[in-house]
Amino acid sequence: METSGKAWLARTRVLEIDGLRAIAMTMVIAQHCGLLPFGWMGVWLFYAISGYVITRGFVAEEKIEQDIRRRYAHFMLRRFFRIVPIYFIYIIINIVLLSALSQSEPLQDLPYLASFTFNWQMIFGYVPGSGAGTWSAFGHLWTLSVEEQFYLLFPIIALVVPVHSRLPITVFFIISGPIIRYFYSSVITPINPDSGWAAFAVYASSICHFDAFLLGSLIARVEPKLHGNHRLSDAAWVVAMICGLVYVAAYLNINREAGATGISAFRNIISGIIFGQHREVLLYLIVNLFMGAVLIHAVLRRPLSGLLSSRLLVWVGSISYGGYLFHALLLWMMKYFLGSPVRELPIPERVLYFSMVWLITISVAYISFRWFEAPVARWGRARLSSV
Repeated sequence: METSGKAWLARTRVLEIDGLRAIAMTMVIAQHCGLLPFGWMGVWLFYAISGYVITRGFVAEEKIEQDIRRRYAHFMLRRFFRIVPIYFIYIIINIVLLSALSQSEPLQDLPYLASFTFNWQMIFGYVPGSGAGTWSAFGHLWTLSVEEQFYLLFPIIALVVPVHSRLPITVFFIISGPIIRYFYSSVITPINPDSGWAAFAVYASSICHFDAFLLGSLIARVEPKLHGNHRLSDAAWVVAMICGLVYVAAYLNINREAGATGISAFRNIISGIIFGQHREVLLYLIVNLFMGAVLIHAVLRRPLSGLLSSRLLVWVGSISYGGYLFHALLLWMMKYFLGSPVRELPIPERVLYFSMVWLITISVAYISFRWFEAPVARWGRARLSSV
């Protein structure tokens, strides 16, 4: 008798994944508080986790005969009920606040936020003089646009491509990731000579980072083989470490040859302006390798991964989506009352305010999850199960 995808997932839930979500969210908040320059990598961890989780669902249903259009619609609706309602509630809260402050310029971004194309608006500024990037409580929402664009296209691999071709196609597009970044960066360079803009144009582009999601997807597809050979986890760490060290050494040498000395020689290697000398092509490959190693380590429950399944981390991870949404607004409020961004305060004060923002964020996220997100998601699943 076939086991339903829902039952299969229920029996094989990986609590450590929620622990990783908690860490990813904390990394992002720490970066926005000026404490963790490489905290942006938490977003890439979210990407890999998303690819892993949604692929597990598709793999569980591969032997179930269903209409492709029906499965695609169900997938998109499940994603809708989980992501969109609280996303729009967050936007509405910001609209009310902006109206109260008589700030109308950022409201020009609403069509892009609503259509999940905000990343492209922030990159290219389709509306001259728009408020793209001027309202910090909207600034992080470009990542949701990247995710939704991936969800729109990923089912082509998960549903349309023949089952026996899904693994090689996934591998092909992962390998193509650095190539896509190379050609994309070559195309955008003539548009604007500013290296900071070019770095962000790669950073926020969805097509440049689908390989991060697909790496998580690949791990889900080969998960049974991983459980049978833990040495693959060790190999993933070794490859990531070697590639990471080679990358850092190479660009440290490039910076020194350009005249940088001391701490300045370490700039724009893993944080800062990630553009030039093809670092925008290679760094994200290194980050993906590390996120893949972390994910495999957690999935296989290797040494120390038990910490990820602690009750606190699992709980925080389960509500991390709301936390990710609301932390930026809380940081703006902190800036409003303090008179300056938390990231510009002395380090001891940053640590104090980071702790406060993190605790308040978790509290708001719990309220959001307990009384809105979870009920809406349950309601959506109930409607889908009856269709």
